[in-house]
Amino acid sequence: MTMGAKHEVIAEVLREYLAASRELKTEILNRLEKTTKMHRKAIVRRLRVLQLRVEGVNWCERRGRPIEYGHDVTAALRELWEIGHEMCAERLHEAVGEYIDVLIRDEMWKHDEVVTHQLKRMSVGTMKNRLKTFDRIVRGGGRSLTKPSHLKEIIPVRRGPWKNPLPGCGEIDTVAHCGNTAEGLFGSTVQYTDIALSWCFLEAQLGKDTIETTASLERMRLRSPFRLTWLDPDTGSEFISWVAQKWV
Repeated sequence: MTMGAKHEVIAEVLREYLAASRELKTEILNRLEKTTKMHRKAIVRRLRVLQLRVEGVNWCERRGRPIEYGHDVTAALRELWEIGHEMCAERLHEAVGEYIDVLIRDEMWKHDEVVTHQLKRMSVGTMKNRLKTFDRIVRGGGRSLTKPSHLKEIIPVRRGPWKNPLPGCGEIDTVAHCGNTAEGLFGSTVQYTDIALSWCFLEAQLGKDTIETTASLERMRLRSPFRLTWLDPDTGSEFISWVAQKWV
């Protein structure tokens, strides 16, 4: 029996309990204990709550801690979340104060001081729970256009974490600039990040063909002041291919 069903059973005998004598109340409590399997004191407390309840004033079935952040705080949080392009709670939590200050400066913040104070002191865990209820423009999170190559078991691919490599070892990836649809031909950016130096090289190209990708890597190699000795890609076919293998 669920807690809701137990409360319904107790509510059904409220009038009888209030009008009963002492001996009859004892019988009612004994009957409720056997039916609901609840502690006797818990049943008495529930009867007391039902007796003092005033509909529309203190009528609330919610258990646990009271709600601290109301709909007005949630609305303000959603506004910041949309301004931040639907970023995750961890990143948004760090930027809330800065966003609010800029909006107040530009006279674009329409929320009162109480809401502003509550939003600034909201924990990252609470923020994460609120963001889960928001509808995203692009459902399912970010789009991944990486298609694993059938050559990934032939061409060696490094697995596991880096162990203090020398300059020239880094991660490479392709970022697609396709918006909400992957149809047609669109621009992409090939990114190389050196693990030791945290240097980042970017090259723009049209599409994700292997030939264009290797040409972007070649331009990175010519721009780099150090020799590229290890490029660690994902399993995308633009990197794991015989053309890229020959270039290396």
